[in-house]
Amino acid sequence: MTEVNQHQMPLRHVVDNAEKAIQVAKDAEMAVRHAQQESNPRKLATAIQQLETAQRAVEQAQSQLDAQISEHHHQHEQELKQVQEQLTQAMQTVEITNANTLQPRQMR
Repeated sequence: MTEVNQHQMPLRHVVDNAEKAIQVAKDAEMAVRHAQQESNPRKLATAIQQLETAQRAVEQAQSQLDAQISEHHHQHEQELKQVQEQLTQAMQTVEITNANTLQPRQMR
């Protein structure tokens, strides 16, 4: 393996983790929505736990990505910024979804 490939492995790992965290956040948001639509308290409790796990995963991925950005400076800057934007959007979605679970829903 060349030195360049060895150098890029941690970066690829961080990007992969970030993409997984984004998907986990999307899945958790969808689970919360479904549980709310079904008005199922058990499913909602499980979905909220999933959402909290997703939030931790996104926060950890964001931290790892921030470290990679500062370490790699301008190398791979565009890819890292794009993933960082996606993580930020995922975090905002998780926070909004979490806030919506705390507000009582009007039952029809």
